[in-house]
Amino acid sequence: MLLVVVLPALLVAGLLVLGKRRKRAGPTRPDSDSDSLSFVGGVLNALFTVVLAFYIVFAWQDGDDIEKASTTEANALTDTYWQVSSAPEPAASTIRSLAARYATRVAEHEWAALDQGRTDPEVDAVLASMRAEVTDLPADTEQQKSAREQALQNIRVIDENHRERVEQATDDQVFNTVLLVASIIGALLMVTFPLLIGISPTAANIATMVLLTLTLGFTIFVSLQLMHPLHGPFGVEPGPFRTALESFEGTLLTGA
Repeated sequence: MLLVVVLPALLVAGLLVLGKRRKRAGPTRPDSDSDSLSFVGGVLNALFTVVLAFYIVFAWQDGDDIEKASTTEANALTDTYWQVSSAPEPAASTIRSLAARYATRVAEHEWAALDQGRTDPEVDAVLASMRAEVTDLPADTEQQKSAREQALQNIRVIDENHRERVEQATDDQVFNTVLLVASIIGALLMVTFPLLIGISPTAANIATMVLLTLTLGFTIFVSLQLMHPLHGPFGVEPGPFRTALESFEGTLLTGA
């Protein structure tokens, strides 16, 4: 954060102070066309705002999609855990154990792997085992048949949302990267443009430019954090899976 926010502001302040000293020592220059400069500055400001707004919307949407998919996935996993309660042993215990293993693997291993752009084949293997166990459940009674069908449907939901979550987390985000680079370039232009046209190095202008640089630097810092949907201040946590796991462990402790 220091490199992105504070150091650029100090650099701008230093350049303005240096320019103030040179202006005192050098000859005076005629005033520039203020209307043209204001127009160019307004265009730069508008372009920066539009590009940054698009980037924030798309980057935030990635995290929101991952959160929604993980919540739906964990809810379906919890439903599967409870729906097999009417199944005969040892099949019911095996499926419940696989559901707990799935939640643990996602929360403790896959989440960190996805944050690094890698997948975790173990999660797919656990889900495949759970699907096979549910498929082999007996359907001798209407209750068992209904539970088996509901469990299979929930496993399909788990699989679909897991795939969506993995695709979102491991996507290269080319479009978002382009928008982020354009936002950084826009921020640099907004700071350097007044310096290049020779803004008057008065105390008020120096304070204004420093404040502008700090604001833009903080904005870019926040934007960089949004590029990582699974960690950082705006990162999505595997909370739904931990919640599901806690409910499973509570059931095991009570012997239900």
